[in-house]
Amino acid sequence: MNEHILTFGPGNRLVGTLSQPAGQPRATAILLLNAGVIQRMGPHRINVKLARELAQQGFLVLRIDLSGQGDSQASETPLSFEQQAVCDLSAAMDHLQRVTAARQFALAGICSGAHHGIAAAIGDERLKALWLMDTHAYPTPRTLWVRARRQLQLDLAGTVSRWARRLLPLLTSRLRQSARRDEPALLTDNAYPTPSKAEFAQRIQTLIDRQVRLQLVYSGGMFWRYNHASQWRDAFKDHGAVATVACDLLSDVDHTASTLHAQRRLIDSVTRFASNLA
Repeated sequence: MNEHILTFGPGNRLVGTLSQPAGQPRATAILLLNAGVIQRMGPHRINVKLARELAQQGFLVLRIDLSGQGDSQASETPLSFEQQAVCDLSAAMDHLQRVTAARQFALAGICSGAHHGIAAAIGDERLKALWLMDTHAYPTPRTLWVRARRQLQLDLAGTVSRWARRLLPLLTSRLRQSARRDEPALLTDNAYPTPSKAEFAQRIQTLIDRQVRLQLVYSGGMFWRYNHASQWRDAFKDHGAVATVACDLLSDVDHTASTLHAQRRLIDSVTRFASNLA
């Protein structure tokens, strides 16, 4: 395996690290990118470890710093955060097509990297496969029950006391909350407000219609929003094929893969997903 630093994009402002296999690479190249504001090494160097493992399996892997992050310079164009990320990913694919034999691409993204991956794949048909960790989550009644059970286990008296104080306001606002259940509510990061469930389902359906291969993963760090194995299927049961998308809950993995065990679990998940790529 060899690794090289690449500069690309307008004015060569973007920087990435290309991991190359020892032999003939597979037809699909894999893109890894920033998680939040962490540079292209990824949280706790997970992208470095992942890129090298994938290169051992025969993939070209490019770890990218998006505009204004890590070693990449800020863009001079007045684009939104999401639009700029999509342009940066397109520039990365353009460059790899010029300097390698890659003609199609997969992407693995964590948190904001997952949101960027969805947006880029909707706009660029070269992205054929997405592994997405801790993207938008939509709680179900069972999610709330699992969460409540955990609260009771951790602090029975305190939890009961808090619930009692909230009971009257909850009863009076129950109808309003029910009406708003499908509306945007939380921010997963500053640039990606959570879309309504229907809007997010439509984005996923667009990718399904284009035959983009999808693997979703939720970590234990998402417990308050995603906490049981059937949650994706239950949340999207009224949205046809969206409910059938492969989705795993890795409850023993934290959001930033801070332990060696968590990193091994994520690497195994991505490499299994990649094993079926050309």
